[in-house]
Amino acid sequence: MPAEHVERHPELTVVLPVRNEGEHIERILADLCDQDIAPELVEFLVVDGRSDDDTQERVTRLAAADPRIRLLDNPRRLAGAARNIGAAAAAAPYILFVDGHCRVPSRHMLSAVLEAFRAGAVCVSRPQPLDWPDATPFQQAVSLARSSWLGHDARSRIYDSGYSTCSPLSAGCGYTRELYFAVGGVDESFDACEDLEFNARLAARGITAVHHPDFTVIYAPRSRWRTLLRQLYRYGYGRARLWRRRPSLRMGLAPLLSLFLLLLAVLPVAAVWWPPAGHLWLLMVAVYGAAAAATTVVQAVTAGRPGLWWRILACLPAIHLGAGLGFLSGLLGGPPWSHHADGHHGR
Repeated sequence: MPAEHVERHPELTVVLPVRNEGEHIERILADLCDQDIAPELVEFLVVDGRSDDDTQERVTRLAAADPRIRLLDNPRRLAGAARNIGAAAAAAPYILFVDGHCRVPSRHMLSAVLEAFRAGAVCVSRPQPLDWPDATPFQQAVSLARSSWLGHDARSRIYDSGYSTCSPLSAGCGYTRELYFAVGGVDESFDACEDLEFNARLAARGITAVHHPDFTVIYAPRSRWRTLLRQLYRYGYGRARLWRRRPSLRMGLAPLLSLFLLLLAVLPVAAVWWPPAGHLWLLMVAVYGAAAAATTVVQAVTAGRPGLWWRILACLPAIHLGAGLGFLSGLLGGPPWSHHADGHHGR
């Protein structure tokens, strides 16, 4: 039975940029709809990039039962366009972005975000761990690998569960509607790292974000080695494009990984004319192998899952190859490895 129409004046709009999220969309919407925030204060805009699966049918069915949910069309299919469509359609003064393959561990998350905005925040930042419920052993390994010192930029806030005010660069996710459009919205030419590029513009203006553990959203790790490689390739590609536009930005591990991969490719050839190059190649491989092995053991033992060590070890090359090759490709104008192949937006 259709829900009774009630006039609403929401203060918070949650925008979900999605494509082919039929497997997850009902769960994340259930998490959001079950929040302890007053129902009239929030709306949920699902911006679908013309999914090939049953995402639209599932959202339509949920929207018929809950008038806070609306389904919007994204003809460009890309996540950047979805963000702009959702922000333009928002009825609230505050906008929070949540991806389709997420879970919200606390029923207080939306209330906490709204409280931060009401207190004067113009941007919020959140922890985004990969501690997915019912994760497969490989997904658990991805989570442990990505959260290690070899798996992500040490300056990133996505695994930081403390409270602080910080740069929005790594984990900014919510904005006043006024601020969002004051800086021009998301650059829709970015197929990856569109949020990073947007947050870089905020950081350049001196905008700070409120980062709080109550805002935590859990992301689903990639479930296969190839999709993990593709995800990091796209991140590397987007970071390279952003670095070309803003050379002063520090790009974390990706440039170093690109240099490392270049040396691994060039040194064996150089060894034909300069034999010490071969020794340097062996040293680099040995140091990388030792660092990866040590990280693997520490992560597996600390998590109480020593049997995952070999899966974590397998994840690290996917992360490093993906980010390094993607960064090189982005610098040289190579292929972007578009998300259309697997359909997911976001992390």
